Amino acid sequence: MPVVYHRDRPIILSASGEPSLSMVVNREVGASSLSIWVGFHAPGEVVPLHTHTVEEVLTFISGEGIATLGTETIPICADMSLVVPPGTPHGYRNTGTGPLRLVLTLADPDARLGKLVEAKAAPSA
Repeated sequence: MPVVYHRDRPIILSASGEPSLSMVVNREVGASSLSIWVGFHAPGEVVPLHTHTVEEVLTFISGEGIATLGTETIPICADMSLVVPPGTPHGYRNTGTGPLRLVLTLADPDARLGKLVEAKAAPSA
């Protein structure tokens, strides 16, 4: 049975462009059906709208913020989870004064950062 020490996993750039994500469990360390990432976002950090081809669960451990899930805007806080269906645009922003910490679980051992959702162009005059 593989044992993974999170401190040994690399920290990468999240969709925000900041080094605030660690892919702690995936196929690389022996998982066969899911990936688990740990996020730690600084105050004001924004993870822009993006999608994944698989279901994702975002479990918030500490901090506060605001999330967009499809067309809904949802306040986020510690001890809550958002279940994101495949293909659903989602993103979030840390609105607190401390780190926003969460665990992200994706139903794919080879999961990668999501596909950014392009902002719609403003109508021309």
